[in-house]
Amino acid sequence: MKHVTLLLAAALALPAVEAPAEDLTAGMITISNLWARATPKGATVGAAYLTLSNKGTNADRLVGVSSPGAGSVELHEMSMKNGVMSMREVAGGVEIKPGQTVVLKPNAYHIMLMDLKQPLVKGEHLMGTLEFANAGKVDVDFPIQAIGARGPGESKAGNE
Repeated sequence: MKHVTLLLAAALALPAVEAPAEDLTAGMITISNLWARATPKGATVGAAYLTLSNKGTNADRLVGVSSPGAGSVELHEMSMKNGVMSMREVAGGVEIKPGQTVVLKPNAYHIMLMDLKQPLVKGEHLMGTLEFANAGKVDVDFPIQAIGARGPGESKAGNE
C-alpha cells in the first residue's frame, strides 16, 4: 500500500501538461498550434504564433489580427540579411496558397502584440480574432507559454 501511495503522490507532483487545443477552421483554412510567449513584468510588447493550412483550391490571406489584450496588433516577419536580423510589418498580410501550410513562429512570421494591457503570464490565455480576406473572422485562444518558449505546450523555456 505504501508503494501505491508513493506512486500517487509522485504522479500528483508532476507538472500539468496542457493538452493541445483542437484545430479551428475559417472557410478552408485550418488554424492550429496557437500559442503566445509570456512577457517580463512591465513589457509592453509580446508575440503570438500559430499554424495556418489551406485545404481549399483558392489562396486566402491572413490580413489582420486583433486582441482585447493589446492596444494594437500587427503581422510581422523577421529575416536575416547580410548577417543582420530585421523585423518588419508584413504589408497586405500573409498569403496561404492552396495546399500550403504557413507556420508563424519565432524568428519568422509572427503576430506582434503592442501596447499590452497587462503582462502575458505563463498558464493564462490571450484571446484574439483572426481576419482572413476570404474566410472572414474567427475568434482564437492563445495559451501562454514560458518566456523564451520555442513552441506550443513547451514545459520549459528554450534558448534563443
